[in-house]
Amino acid sequence: MSDSDDDIVARIFGVDPHLVSFSLYVWNKQRIIGLAQKIRQHDSDIVLIVGGPEATACYQELCDMALFDHVIAGEGEGVFSALINAIAGQRSFDLPPMVENPIDMALHVSPWLSDVLVPRHGVLWETSRGCPFQCAFCYDARGSRGVREIPFERLEQELQLFVAHGVSQVWVLDSTFNYPPERGKRLLKLIAQHAPHLHFHLEAKAEFLDEETVHLLQQICCSVQVGLQSARPDVLKNVNRSVDLERFADWVQMLSDAGITFGIDLIYALPGDDAAGLRESLNYALQFCPNHVEVFPLALLPGTELFHQRNRYGLEALAQPPYTVTSSDSMSEDQLEQCRKLAAATDIFYNTGRSMAYFLPLCHACCLDAVEVIERFADWLIDEVNCDDQQISEINCTPIQAYSFQQAFITDLFKRQKVDNLLPLALDLIRFHTLWADTLLGAETLPRTDWQGKDDAWLHRPWRLAESVHVEMFHYDVDELSMAQDIDLVEFIELYPPCASTGLFIRRGEEVFCESIDEIFAALLIQSCGKQTPAQILAPFAAGLTPEYSVELVTFAVGEGLLVSSTDS
Repeated sequence: MSDSDDDIVARIFGVDPHLVSFSLYVWNKQRIIGLAQKIRQHDSDIVLIVGGPEATACYQELCDMALFDHVIAGEGEGVFSALINAIAGQRSFDLPPMVENPIDMALHVSPWLSDVLVPRHGVLWETSRGCPFQCAFCYDARGSRGVREIPFERLEQELQLFVAHGVSQVWVLDSTFNYPPERGKRLLKLIAQHAPHLHFHLEAKAEFLDEETVHLLQQICCSVQVGLQSARPDVLKNVNRSVDLERFADWVQMLSDAGITFGIDLIYALPGDDAAGLRESLNYALQFCPNHVEVFPLALLPGTELFHQRNRYGLEALAQPPYTVTSSDSMSEDQLEQCRKLAAATDIFYNTGRSMAYFLPLCHACCLDAVEVIERFADWLIDEVNCDDQQISEINCTPIQAYSFQQAFITDLFKRQKVDNLLPLALDLIRFHTLWADTLLGAETLPRTDWQGKDDAWLHRPWRLAESVHVEMFHYDVDELSMAQDIDLVEFIELYPPCASTGLFIRRGEEVFCESIDEIFAALLIQSCGKQTPAQILAPFAAGLTPEYSVELVTFAVGEGLLVSSTDS
């Protein structure tokens, strides 16, 4: 909700409502309560209803507030409908303190197909409900074991609706999309059949991955998040989880080898864990070169098993959302601060900086573990932006800022580690992969549709470089950089001497093209800023250029969409 509370309240009363209902979650609880209070102040007779996961977990707290007329705990679709009908008919309705009977998903009405919700750019998609696991920190299972599946006939119709409405991203709400494994495979086949071009965000459990599932993931546009939480089996045992680190490595490596975009989740401050545990877990996770690593503090959610066992582990936490742990028997406040700093530095350098392709080679070049590099970056960043350990987690960093931080930090680190002979290559790698990512995520460079061959007049008109096109100089041959996989910096400079080059980056469709271009073409592109004509730019190279070749260069650049009219917005 980007609007202010007052704007939202004004919009609500703009339709002259008789009642207002809210879905309550951890992330919106405080704001929803604030909105409800404003609505109540505006109209003391309006009916206020609240439901959702947080209403279920905090049922008594919400009842004691005497703010809401009705608090619905449990799966509320059926009882909510009955309550609304009773209110509309001015009948009394005995609302149970907890809806005990789980909904039959075969009879559940789709909010998408019934036009209750209209698909937009991104949608939240429920394909099943429940969770078969009993993780002590999680509320997804809601006290029951098992998964209730939504019929595939309905899912097929919803997918077709999403495509028809031009949806581009779908967040699948299943706690574990690949459980049971055969159902997960069937879901992927359905997506591949009807919506392979939509981007799907999936939550997976590593132990249910296999070659067939990974192959099916390759057939669709997706990213997969895998929950590791900790690399310490004894810590996971305290929260009803387990891990076989060798097998986990095999499962995740399958995703990496298949080129699947994937991330790994870690949680710090789990019972029995300490700051050293997070270092160990982060080091373990980074060895797989995931696209991102999400490092979360433990939230002691009301209603969870861990919440009820908090005294057993000495867990202290915030009383209100986000309910994060503030200390425990195994982790002091100082250790938590270390973890927060490590998590923030990981997010800036690795996630925002999109460094997965070159992070480990940089670590190896410095003879440091991955977590040691992150720790040194955290200390460097605190000095650089003049903040303390606590403030580092408050830094809002853009990819451009992260790129700048990476260059400056790596320059400092390589000099301190006395490997500055590798620095030009290290900076090339950062620059190359940053441009590659920017190009992939940026606009497509399209050729002109009115191109009809060579045009002499184009030589005497000012042009500018298209915003979707990136041209950058490198210390090493850009073609060699583009082919380097799992690069060892020492071996690279032994095989390839420095060779200044210029790279041209564009995107066509879903594919990024990087080409090495010569000095003349590079000058034409870089200096085209809407003020000079190509004839003026190419004049210094006249001795080596024929008029025909000059026209050919400009015609190619304009025809391919690399140069656009200086008057185009």
